[in-house]
Amino acid sequence: MKITILNGTTGNPLQTIGERAGICWGGDVSNKEKNIRRAIDCIRSGHGRVLEYVAIEFVVEDISARAAREIYTHIAGGPARLQESTRYVDCENFRAYLPSSIAKDAEGSQVYLDCMQNIRETYKNLISLGFPKEDIANILPLGMNTKVVMKANLRMIENLMNQRLCKRAYKEMRSFASLLADRLAEIDDEWSQIAKNLFVPKCKKIGYCTEIKCCGLSKKKEVIWNV
Repeated sequence: MKITILNGTTGNPLQTIGERAGICWGGDVSNKEKNIRRAIDCIRSGHGRVLEYVAIEFVVEDISARAAREIYTHIAGGPARLQESTRYVDCENFRAYLPSSIAKDAEGSQVYLDCMQNIRETYKNLISLGFPKEDIANILPLGMNTKVVMKANLRMIENLMNQRLCKRAYKEMRSFASLLADRLAEIDDEWSQIAKNLFVPKCKKIGYCTEIKCCGLSKKKEVIWNV
């Protein structure tokens, strides 16, 4: 898997948050340090709306179509996304995600890889018979690697991280979330602070686990449900 951060991503995100919040408060937005402190105060107070002023744009390559669908479930703030087209792109030699549980077993790996190769051969045969790619694409597997161009905001990405860094999340999604956090942390010091403090499993954010099946990373706490 490869993630490339695009130029549309906001640099110095804490300053941006602090400036936007300062306008609403009638504060001094000309001072860098004040803006950063104001941003951290907003975040610590749970004022999530301010995170929507920070843009994140990236390309993820060699992610399975299945995992791409899971990314799309995080829709807060109206993200924009484009996915590699199976209507126009030749998928005859598509690459596929190989789950680690299967990869470590020789017999299982062979069965899995043979299945993928059979799909490639069938795709090729249907192309030779003159059928359009957009119709043949129906046989392509969820495990096929794809490419996604994504535009989101920090509020959405924080939610994604809280959910997908959980040990109960699907392994490929955990890998995606971890890699994205690393790439964003590399941009500048403010992104590094955000990654350390916001890009954590939800149990670390709220202080306890709410999952019915707890992994044990944090102490479980039953959420009260009033009838």
